[in-house]
Amino acid sequence: MGHRSPAGRALPRPWRRLAEASGQSLVELALTLPLLVFGLVAGADLARAYALQLAVQNGARAGAEAAAIGKYPTQSQITSRAQDEMNRTPGMDATGATVTVSLKQLDGLADCFDPPTPTVPCYATVRVQYTFRTVTPWPLVPNSATFDRQTTMRTITGGALQP
Repeated sequence: MGHRSPAGRALPRPWRRLAEASGQSLVELALTLPLLVFGLVAGADLARAYALQLAVQNGARAGAEAAAIGKYPTQSQITSRAQDEMNRTPGMDATGATVTVSLKQLDGLADCFDPPTPTVPCYATVRVQYTFRTVTPWPLVPNSATFDRQTTMRTITGGALQP
């Protein structure tokens, strides 16, 4: 006796196999679907964290580069350049990042001379801190992380930040 549709016609072969299944597949799907969804959402959150961490590093690099070549002489312009670079990453709001700019000699303590000399070079350091928060509050897992990156580059031109 073959399987028939509600209209009384015989079912096509692929549908016949589905109708012959005992329901075991539905139980297996019901057991594994939550795990698959959990893995998908957790993986997306992890990928987002990685992308934002790279954006923080790129922001620090872009700010240090701008300070080193002297194209952006003020601290606010360097901060703006770092934030512009971070905002290129989808889903990131760089206004929540803390950007610190310093121009120091090699020892990291003494201020730079303006202009720097070949014997006493000046180094621009840009530090970016950003707090990442997960989309989903995961149980037993930290739901936030602070990304802290800094980049130091030797300056080519002037050695003092303008106000």
